[in-house]
Amino acid sequence: MESCKAMRIVLVVMLTWYVRLAPAIIDCPIVNQLFSACSIFITYGSPDPMPGTPCCDAMSGLNIIANANSGDNRQSVCRCLMGLIETYNPNATAIGTLPGLCGVSLGFTIDPNTDCTF
Repeated sequence: MESCKAMRIVLVVMLTWYVRLAPAIIDCPIVNQLFSACSIFITYGSPDPMPGTPCCDAMSGLNIIANANSGDNRQSVCRCLMGLIETYNPNATAIGTLPGLCGVSLGFTIDPNTDCTF
């Protein structure tokens, strides 16, 4: 259990370090990798199973990335999430609720109709 906690801490530290050095636009594979920690929740939706700690840690990391380097990253993350919604269309609601269930605000609504040119 302690090794899991240590890995989560290392992940958040690495994400914070990466964001400081990252280009202004984030690639979708990074966003997809973070969402892979939430695959069970995305596949089966709510209310069961609720997103666990690894998923919420990933949402916190996504929040760090989305809010770095002004609005460019937020728009990139938004576009990547719209791609995920297209891929997991039947489970779009589960994707949209993840940040809120984890206590994270990305600064935009995850919805199939979201315009990412804010």
